[in-house]
Amino acid sequence: MAPERKIRTGFARRGADGRTLLHVVPAHRQHLHEVLPHLRPRDRAELDALGPRGAVAEAARAFALSPLRWAVLRGGRCVALFGARPFPGMPDTAAPWLFGTPGLDAEGRALARLGPLFAARMRAAWPRLVNMLHAPALAERPATARWLARCGFAVAAHPMPLGHGGAPFHPFAAGDVPAASLAPEQPTNTGG
Repeated sequence: MAPERKIRTGFARRGADGRTLLHVVPAHRQHLHEVLPHLRPRDRAELDALGPRGAVAEAARAFALSPLRWAVLRGGRCVALFGARPFPGMPDTAAPWLFGTPGLDAEGRALARLGPLFAARMRAAWPRLVNMLHAPALAERPATARWLARCGFAVAAHPMPLGHGGAPFHPFAAGDVPAASLAPEQPTNTGG
């Protein structure tokens, strides 16, 4: 029997003075409780658009269903959570998600480097990753589509209705994903 391959789960970014500025660690429930009251407005709007349960319930559901999840810590405080949850009815497929506090926006350069690394870790567990991005969030931050592309995702140019009231969402996917599988019934919880 071959030994199980260990995947490094942590990451640290250091400043010019050598001090650690940013840590990525396996996420725990206390990280979720730290982030939820301080969600970025665009993450809250996206999660609220999913249905009547609301942002906090949608975020907690994504977190609970995800066997792979990480916390982004800056100065010991959690500024974001991200991970992937198995996609119902689609073997070898997961839905990646990310949501954070306004403090996450200061970490754009680190996220640009970290995104591809952690997307690869998710693809090692699931060859196909699919989800949706709230169209207003993409309009507010068009760089999100470039970041997703850097992480290996293709983002659909046109949104489709999803969730509460048919809110517009752009499908995005990595791996061998048939276009027909990007149906509006898919779970989401991405943040951008």
